[in-house]
Amino acid sequence: MSVTDESLEKLDRVEARLLKSCDVKYEIKYVPVRFKKGDIYTITVKPIENENQNDGAIVLIPGLGAGVAMFAPNLKHCAINHYVHSFDPLGFGRSSRPKFNDDNAIAELEMVEAMEDWRKAMGIERMYLVGHAFGGYLASAYALEHPERVAHLILVDPWGFAEKVDANEKLIKPYAWMSFLGGVAGYFNPFSPMRWMGPYGLRDNDIYKYVYYLNLPNPTGETAFMNMTLPVGWAKRPMIRRFNGIDKSVGVSFIYGSKSWVDPGPAIDIQSTREGSYVDIKIVRGAGTHVYADDPIAFNKIVRDVVEGRLENPSNDFELEECFHSD
Repeated sequence: MSVTDESLEKLDRVEARLLKSCDVKYEIKYVPVRFKKGDIYTITVKPIENENQNDGAIVLIPGLGAGVAMFAPNLKHCAINHYVHSFDPLGFGRSSRPKFNDDNAIAELEMVEAMEDWRKAMGIERMYLVGHAFGGYLASAYALEHPERVAHLILVDPWGFAEKVDANEKLIKPYAWMSFLGGVAGYFNPFSPMRWMGPYGLRDNDIYKYVYYLNLPNPTGETAFMNMTLPVGWAKRPMIRRFNGIDKSVGVSFIYGSKSWVDPGPAIDIQSTREGSYVDIKIVRGAGTHVYADDPIAFNKIVRDVVEGRLENPSNDFELEECFHSD
């Protein structure tokens, strides 16, 4: 199934329903960037109480296959004293779908510089970059190139940090069928099955519908992502090798769900080796990889504590206090 006026209208409707649940006024616009004259789809929520523009804006970057509406549970509560923006990275979601360079390092830089063009066009001096999954990888890549524009990194179950683990080193070896499916999946983009299935890929749920229609367009971002990966989803250039190259003035807070499949090991390694820089790790009990949706109260409080300067001493036990589950 390809993109049609009908599918775009359905995407508009389902996205509007999701964003209506955030119960706050928002603005949507396409922000032009230089790369192949593309546009980045952006949602903005103005500060609800005090406008502290000099303190930086909160910028939410969704993960692979997701979009700005996934952050509906967070927009209002993060925008108490700060502007909140969220955008679909170039090549994904409702942003333009240009072809990226086949070289994974160059493609990564093309995405990063599109983010920098977006920042300039938005008139933002410094950002609290909040990235989920692949969005966390992009946020980290951006901080490597433009650390002076990053007030703090908040990385939510970030993808692409760990080194590939040799099969012989795994504590639990995958079943044969897992290896087979992993090999087959390596030939296809992550959302190809949705396109093949057409309407049969739909479920009676707005989130499923949103993701379905969001991923119908030409998958240029997914193709670039696949070029950045090894079989079964390991990053070719894992961020653990590069992260400490980010200027030490940039603090980082890692957030994981206790039920997530993402290994917090790289964050622990970074905390132990990144001397002279703030590194904290939070694990939200009962949450999966989509921490911001599984426990928005806990997630929103962590973000607000960071942007409002209530930084705790970096945690060593990686436990989240019970008070994080109430606002």
